[in-house]
Amino acid sequence: MPVSKYIQLCLSHPTEGYYMKGDIFGTKGDFITSPEISQAFGELVGIWLLSRWLEDGKPSRVQLVELGPGRGTLMDDILRATRGFKEFASALTSVTLVETSEQLRKKQSEKLEKYGVPLSWHDRIEDVPKDAYSLIVAHEFFDAMPIHVLQKTERGFREVLVGLDSTTLIKNRSPLDIDTTLASPTAQRTSSRLNFTLAAESSPVTSVLVASSPRFANLPTGSRIEVSPASFKIAHNVGSLVEKGGAALIVDYGGPRFYGNSFRAFRKHKVVEVFDEPGSSDLTANVDFAYLKEAMSQPGLFHGLLSQRDFLLKMGIEIRCNALMRNAINDERRKDIEHSVKRLIDPLGMGTQYQVMAVTPKEKPYPFLGAMDNVM
Repeated sequence: MPVSKYIQLCLSHPTEGYYMKGDIFGTKGDFITSPEISQAFGELVGIWLLSRWLEDGKPSRVQLVELGPGRGTLMDDILRATRGFKEFASALTSVTLVETSEQLRKKQSEKLEKYGVPLSWHDRIEDVPKDAYSLIVAHEFFDAMPIHVLQKTERGFREVLVGLDSTTLIKNRSPLDIDTTLASPTAQRTSSRLNFTLAAESSPVTSVLVASSPRFANLPTGSRIEVSPASFKIAHNVGSLVEKGGAALIVDYGGPRFYGNSFRAFRKHKVVEVFDEPGSSDLTANVDFAYLKEAMSQPGLFHGLLSQRDFLLKMGIEIRCNALMRNAINDERRKDIEHSVKRLIDPLGMGTQYQVMAVTPKEKPYPFLGAMDNVM
């Protein structure tokens, strides 16, 4: 089967899928995200979204949309940060969450119902209402989208498949590979009977994927690329919503390029083999932000990239950190706040591993004013 199908089954199977099981976020889960580290992250995202609403003339009907909202922590921080602005609170007609997991929907409801804003859930972004000004956030969403893995051979591109008892181990590196932001095994060796194998022939799907970006056309033999048509489709829909009125902020790990070696699995905050206990680990791959840009119907919609560090610093995270520390109940809490914020902007860690992309139909917004649109 394609790697994309393997990822889809492992993450979203109705009963055995990773996201359909228990609480997978935070220190007790398998990974921790920026909103779980410090409330300041979500608050500043909320302020950025609020600034877009103000800049666009305070539209009278607003929906907040989050793709993959997890436990609802980020949206909780956004709503808390913006509820003090009475005009915005009055204009906010709904919080719309794109989420397939019933368990996570319940957690989101429990966390967000206190704000008194109507909540709605959809399985797909295509089902999000289009009759309101849309403020969209996607944090660590695209990294979980299924990918196809293609390898260039002397006879053209062939798809890397997941099969049983493969006689040939496909190394998880290629001559054009770029180091990923997190550690990854150099090959998938596991006690599982599953393994990577290379399709003997090309297929119509492979041809379509190779043709989906001009960057893939003239790669040398031996190149591997990870391609996510699901991400392309969703990014296109984000752009369509924003064109009708709104703005979006996308935060994820990756860069302005394609990857061939970023597919990996996380369990208990450690990288594990992707075939170890399918359905028990988070499967992820770096985001090709250039591919997201190519999906936008209008090239001018895209702004960035900015590193998470630059975005948060320009949005005033140090000022917010100092305010939180002044109001902390004791020294231990003050140290926790300071440590959490430093982790978010660490130039050797999350501060540069994560990239921020803005989507607006107008001129480049703050804090992207001085940033080059470095996604070709």
